[in-house]
Amino acid sequence: MNKHLLAIFVLGLTTATTACAITPAMQKKYERSGCTQISEINGCDVNKSYQWNRDHGFIENDQSQQNRHHRHAEDQQNTRNQDNHDHAGIDGKFTGNYVAKFENGQRSVDIHVEDSGVYVNGHEVRDVNTYKDTMTFRVGYATYTLKTDGHGSWNNPDAGNAGKIVRE
Repeated sequence: MNKHLLAIFVLGLTTATTACAITPAMQKKYERSGCTQISEINGCDVNKSYQWNRDHGFIENDQSQQNRHHRHAEDQQNTRNQDNHDHAGIDGKFTGNYVAKFENGQRSVDIHVEDSGVYVNGHEVRDVNTYKDTMTFRVGYATYTLKTDGHGSWNNPDAGNAGKIVRE
């Protein structure tokens, strides 16, 4: 009898502890930032404000998301026989070579932007977000933000580094 009660207790304890996937503190961060778990994977920063995430193209209203999904499906149909690389809305606005520098002026990474994509130190960045005159992308924990005027900034909160981005 005791073995059965112990088994039920252990099973109940295991089930109860795995039922809560997000802590209350993390839930508040998601609510404040406007991010979801999916948008966080795409670069939405739960430590930033809703306004910041929206301005950098990580958050859109429901109508915009539906339209974007519909346009993406049309693009996929129109490009089946072509390269399926998403141009991320770059369209020449950000084309060029950039250098991300630490606050002390030391070179951090080289960034190359062309219509077909963004490359950091020669490696292609797959998740690039553009909104009006701003392009944002992440590499690891670092977030890079470029403006059409050729300037920008980067931040790596995990390493505690930040700096400017300048057109080369």
